[in-house]
Amino acid sequence: MLVSINWIKDYVDLDGCDIKGLINKFTLATAEVEDIYYMGRDVQNVVVGEIKTLENHPESKKLHLLTVDIGDKTVNCVCGAPNVRVGQKVAFATAGGRVVAGEIGKATVAGYESEGMCCSEKELGISDENSGIMELDPSYKNGTDIKELFPIDDIVFEVDNKSLTNRPDLWGHYGIAREFAAITGRELKPLDLADIDSDSENVVPVTIGDTEHVFRYSCLRMANITKHVSPMEIRIRLFYCGMRPINLLADLTNYIMLEIGQPTHAFDATKIDHIKVDMPKEEIDFTTLDGTTRKADTNTLLIYNHDEPVAIAGIMGGLDSEIVGDTSSVVLESANVDGICVRKSSSRLGLRTDASARYEKMLDPELTLVAIKRFVKL
Repeated sequence: MLVSINWIKDYVDLDGCDIKGLINKFTLATAEVEDIYYMGRDVQNVVVGEIKTLENHPESKKLHLLTVDIGDKTVNCVCGAPNVRVGQKVAFATAGGRVVAGEIGKATVAGYESEGMCCSEKELGISDENSGIMELDPSYKNGTDIKELFPIDDIVFEVDNKSLTNRPDLWGHYGIAREFAAITGRELKPLDLADIDSDSENVVPVTIGDTEHVFRYSCLRMANITKHVSPMEIRIRLFYCGMRPINLLADLTNYIMLEIGQPTHAFDATKIDHIKVDMPKEEIDFTTLDGTTRKADTNTLLIYNHDEPVAIAGIMGGLDSEIVGDTSSVVLESANVDGICVRKSSSRLGLRTDASARYEKMLDPELTLVAIKRFVKL
């Protein structure tokens, strides 16, 4: 499991602490740390730039000749990104600066001088997105160091999962933060949760058919969702911790799982009227989010909308009810199910996920409502 020190600092004041020494103490006191990564170290002298002029390269269909305002001066740049345009604010690596691939210097590209580079998110090491250059908020001041805007610098350490098998409370950043608070003798700050009042508009009818394996099931309907892209801070944290950012709703479910250890799942609310949790009466074919059709037998716990299966409980949701980039209403589920049942189903299906790994450890049932309140707050 990958753990972000920036994330830990949300909940424990580590000012003045020797972080590497503290991580070593965590190894001695709690769980084995396998490696430490210094994120953002390779990114230097990348600033906000504004594209002032753009011309097509006379001998290339892909290249553009730009002038870029980087605050204290305007520089020339040759750029091949397909999404470049005049007036755009970009992350610009100045000559002498560095990105993940190495140092950026003045160069002659296709016969024209280039004094830096317009960067993609991948070139900054903050995501795998490389289809075009990173576009910044128009309000950002030209020449501002990119690290003043986004938490690119971070220390991430990797914990050996086997050493956490008997500690389900440590399968999230908040649990790790509790350990750091104990080690340092400092206060653990509370989670910032939303106040939720149950009302008829948000309640989703739920029927538990298998009470032997379902210990708690909490869910909430949310509508009028207008934002679909996660804040950069959330996207960077997810990427540094091994998750691929997708869209706001999917990202928040992953973010909460990495934060408190409780898996959640977001369904498209237009596909959900009445939740039922039970095992099927006979073996069925079910297509999961990864596009693979699997056979769920009579010992596999499923989530249904009425009598239509929409998820394999504790493992993965179904393709037909997935949320997409423009989903505006969602049914969020947060459940606590039998870890042994999840592990056996996961083995039979040949499908092990981050969610199933946590359910197998027997999570605290109190976390289901905490996760929903945290989701709403975010």
